[in-house]
Amino acid sequence: MKKARWLAVVVVGLVAAAAVATVAGCGSSSSSSSSSPSAAASLTPTQSFTKILGHAPTGEAATIASRGQIVVVDDADYPPQSYIDKNGNLIGFDVDTAKEVGVVLGIPVKIVTANWDSIPTGLNVDRFDVSIGSMTITKDREKVLSFSAPYYYTQAQTIVKQGSPTLTSLKSMKGKAIGVGTQTTYFYYLTAAKGINVKSYDTDAHTFPDLKNGRLNGVVTADLTAAQAISSGYPFVFSGTAFYYEPLAFATKKGESDWQSLLSYAVTTMHSNGSLTTMAKKWYHGFDPTQTPKAGIPTYDQAMASLGK
Repeated sequence: MKKARWLAVVVVGLVAAAAVATVAGCGSSSSSSSSSPSAAASLTPTQSFTKILGHAPTGEAATIASRGQIVVVDDADYPPQSYIDKNGNLIGFDVDTAKEVGVVLGIPVKIVTANWDSIPTGLNVDRFDVSIGSMTITKDREKVLSFSAPYYYTQAQTIVKQGSPTLTSLKSMKGKAIGVGTQTTYFYYLTAAKGINVKSYDTDAHTFPDLKNGRLNGVVTADLTAAQAISSGYPFVFSGTAFYYEPLAFATKKGESDWQSLLSYAVTTMHSNGSLTTMAKKWYHGFDPTQTPKAGIPTYDQAMASLGK
């Protein structure tokens, strides 16, 4: 499967879904969490947006303000970013971040869940207002979506089962079964490298049982997701150094300048007031991934370019 598949899925999905799209949500989505603003409680959402923008909101921003609620989409099985706890609640770093966006912008937030590969289409047909779900900014995705400034960063990391042969390079993965989440940068990168038996799953977390049971030789996922799996008891170890780092951002449909300005304002505010760092340290065992990685590690797009893609 080639890198272009991600765009093809979006285009086909747009045609298929346009006739049934609604703002309320889709069949595969479920309402999981909500929050109410406090910092700007004395203002209506329209007044709050107007104050931030310097003018009355237009386009999707006006629609959201009039509705009085932001519909945020997340993956329900991507710990510790977003997942269902034993009490049936959606929790995680992305969930807390989404709620804080509501506080900053002065508007309640409703969080729904959907399969990862359906999110781009859902954004473009107005099922969701924004993905606050750890989506990497890439050149291909920027063709069909708009992104805020990055709110945190991860690195593409290989893990193997304890006692298994190490996999420290793309060459060492040739002919090996490597698990990845579908439609992720890891899928495209390993596929572009050629010769690797890339096996895709609905979400990264679904690769872990097969790695544990020996049906996979390794998994490539975000370093933070891998660390969470290891800390939760999976018998895995990190193998080799990171292939690339990923700037993660809020994603929306294109052409909505006011809405994108509001989201970028929220990201900038949360960086400057320290709330992103506080939330990150809560979920990542004291580590702060909101800071730009040190020089020397390529971005995803740079890593793809090195493969001639």
